[in-house]
This record gives sequence, structure tokens and C-alpha cells, in this order.
Amino acid sequence: MLIITGTYPPERCGVGDYTQCILSTPTGSSFHLFYERNWQMSNLRQLCRQLKRTTDKVINLQYPTMGYSTHLTPHLLALYAVLCLHRRLVLTIHEYSQLGWKGKLALTLLFLIASTVIFTTEFERDAARRRNPWLRRTAIIKINSNIPVVAELKPMSEREWDVCFFGFIRPNKGLEDFLSVATELREKRKGCRVYVMGQTQKETADYGAAMLNRLNEKGIEYIGDKTKEEVAAMLNHTKVAYLPYPDGLSERRGSFLAAAVNGCVVVSNKGPFTTSEQERLLPLADTDKAARTILSLLEDTHTLDKWQERSQEYVKNNVPTSWEQIAQQYQTINLSLQS
Repeated sequence: MLIITGTYPPERCGVGDYTQCILSTPTGSSFHLFYERNWQMSNLRQLCRQLKRTTDKVINLQYPTMGYSTHLTPHLLALYAVLCLHRRLVLTIHEYSQLGWKGKLALTLLFLIASTVIFTTEFERDAARRRNPWLRRTAIIKINSNIPVVAELKPMSEREWDVCFFGFIRPNKGLEDFLSVATELREKRKGCRVYVMGQTQKETADYGAAMLNRLNEKGIEYIGDKTKEEVAAMLNHTKVAYLPYPDGLSERRGSFLAAAVNGCVVVSNKGPFTTSEQERLLPLADTDKAARTILSLLEDTHTLDKWQERSQEYVKNNVPTSWEQIAQQYQTINLSLQS
């Protein structure tokens, strides 16, 4: 299987990290990477030549990635792979519901020629089927955290940090709401230890610089450019991760998964993508009630312990055990298309 992506580490993109995690497994090591940074239409001929030199019978297009931007080149390359090179196409669609009408329209033709379309949640597959009711050849492969799980989860009584935000420092991540709630927490709970951990991105450098200045003005610690292992260790020292996503909590949020698998109690807000399991096992609260919810948790370690147990129940029931398990699911599809 040849996996095509427009972003790959050290570039900062969740789909790029996802691809690297798959390729880094024992099963995924047999797959091949097709990574290109230039997806301008003027580079299509060169991309086709590169693809023609590969020998994999199955092509997997990871979509969308930040590297593709709004270009149609990935779609045209996939068409070339199927119609001219007679390869089998597997699409992995990460956030169909969040695409604009142009993005959804552009995928329609690829849905017609794809041998299998992989979605990461039932919600995303349902959203695609509502617009493309003939879509049948699909699979659900849930995502895992791209941050590793620590060897031993600390109990709440041994966690030094009270509240954190974790994720990319860019617009539409809920940082403004976090800042508002964190300010209220620090005013009402003396000595409340709060931090923001994540990386800025060059595409939104101005926003990142302005946000870091605001954090500094509020006396909230910023932690950036840590290894994945260091991030896991920090989360394992944190009681509550407050993640107020603009569109609400969902299964596909990597920052949520990273915090949950490392034992944080995740406080977030309900949205259209929030599952019944998340509603049952996580303390959800709208922004205007979040500070009160978090304060009540911090004041009672026993309650925190109970929510941590529920969070771990969610992880056990809904998160793949490893990236190797995910790679094996890809391999099953890969082998079925070559038989």
C-alpha cells in the first residue's frame, strides 16, 4: 500500500502525525510513503511521473491535509492512479462534515472510483452517506492518540497541575474560551496551577504570537515544543484538561484522546458530534458553567478519582489499543483488494 499525504512530520498537522504513527508500526512498516509538499496544479505532471514510478497496487489517499490547501491536485492524482495506472484507491476521510460544499463536491467523483472509503467515526460516514446515498464500500477505523500512553497513570492525589489546555495554538481551537475560564479559576482558587501546552504553526503565526502574549499577561504558563513522551508525562501530572472545542467534543479530537489516555479528566462542551458514551462518561459543560464545574472537581479528590475511572472506561471501550491495531485494519483492506 502506498500512502499519499500532503503533510508529514516535522510539519505540524494531525493527519501527518496519523500517517507517521501508522507507518511506524510493525505492520505499517511494509507500507510506503508518498509525501509531496508542492500541490500546485502546475506540479501535477511531476506528481504523476512520481506516482508512475511506484509499484504498489493499492493507493491510500489521506484527506484532507494542511499541505493540500484547497488544491484539486490530490483528487486528480487519485483519478490518474485509478484510470491510467489501474491501481485500487482507498480513501481515508478525516473530517467530511467540516468540509465546505466545494470540498464535498470534489470528493464525489473519488467516492465513485474508490474501492474502499475509510472514515474515523460513524458520524462522519453518516454525513457522507446523506450527501452520497449510494456510498456503500466503507469502513470505520477509529483514531488513536498520537501521544503515547505513560507506563503508569498517576492518581489524582499525585498530580501537581490543576488545569491545562493541550493542542495546536491556532484559531478555532477554543483558546479564547479557555483563557476566559482559566482567568476565572485563578481568581476564585488561590494557587490554581494552569498551563497551555501546544505548538504554534507558521500558517497562523500572527495568531500564535498574539495568543502567547495574552497568556503571558494573564500569568498562564505556556509549554511548547515538547517531545511526544514529554507531553504524555505532563498530561500524567495534570488533573483536568479543559478543551472547549468550538463545535463541541467528538471522537476525532486527538487532543482529547491524548489527555484521556493519560488519565486527565477532560471537561469539554457538548456539540453535534458528541457521542452518547462521551455524554455518559465525561463531565461536559458549556463555557458559562465550565469554571464552576472545574472548581467543584478540584475541591474533591474523591470526585476527581471517580471521573478518572469513567474516563478510563471510555478509553477502554472506544479507543484502539495501539497504532499497530489500526495498521492491521489497513492491511486487511489492502490484502482484500489484492486478492
